[in-house]
Amino acid sequence: MKEGRIQSVRIKKHMKKGKNVSMGFGFIEFDSVETATNICRDLQGTVLDGHALILQLCHAKKDEHAVKKAGKDKSSTKLLVRNVAFEATEKDLRQLFSPFGQIKSLRLPMKFENHRGFAFVEYVTKQEAQNAIQALSNTHLYGRHLVLERAKEGESLEELRARTAAQFTEDQNGFQNPAKLSKKRKDITTLDEVSMKFQRFTD
Repeated sequence: MKEGRIQSVRIKKHMKKGKNVSMGFGFIEFDSVETATNICRDLQGTVLDGHALILQLCHAKKDEHAVKKAGKDKSSTKLLVRNVAFEATEKDLRQLFSPFGQIKSLRLPMKFENHRGFAFVEYVTKQEAQNAIQALSNTHLYGRHLVLERAKEGESLEELRARTAAQFTEDQNGFQNPAKLSKKRKDITTLDEVSMKFQRFTD
């Protein structure tokens, strides 16, 4: 790399059919903001193994603020998971959330033949829910950044579902349109102020 030094490289992976496989994106941390910016500009669209790379800058401080905000509310065992990729299944979510505690229930609301882009996870204890928020707040699943939110105190899953459905109809900017999904997965990427996230884009 001519335009600076690479500090670290991380390829995001997940379990699929018993194998730890790449999810199609990753992160590169550089030695400076300038280096990351130049790389993002110069290598945008570069073809790697037949796939065009999409490079963007991340906003780490914003993500950290969201984690702290979610972590302050420890009143519920129920979590709302937004921005769930349409490729994701209930099994995928169970595999992702089960290491942090006993899952009491997991729901993936459906609309026609696709789920609606969000899910509900309920743990047995509040600490388990907190563990999941802390561990998964920066997690991507099939190229989508999962957004975790704790239910309000005393709010049932049915009430949480109704509130989420109302918000979903008002603003779908953060969600995928299932009618526009191609047969092959199209990944999205991000790049940090000092680090870069990269991934392959397939037609």
